[in-house]
Amino acid sequence: MLVLMFTGDNSGDVHRTGLFGALEFDAVERPDGVVDITAGVGNPVPILVIFAILVLQFALIQIVFRRLKQRREHLLQGMRDRGADNVPAR
Repeated sequence: MLVLMFTGDNSGDVHRTGLFGALEFDAVERPDGVVDITAGVGNPVPILVIFAILVLQFALIQIVFRRLKQRREHLLQGMRDRGADNVPAR
């Protein structure tokens, strides 16, 4: 949001969008010289899509991590069963 607010030229009315149209920033100069500033969410769909992608990505990372831990434990158990001397502790 800060990047939207402070980039570009400073002359006249400004309308900027960012994050695939999700965030909006407007600056309108009134005739008396006062600048009205409005900032907010214009379209929540891109934010929701990004959130869903991140949740899915974190869930997949957690699943892979758990499976790798299970695989490691399985391999260590196999080493213990064969009587290996240098098996790391859990």
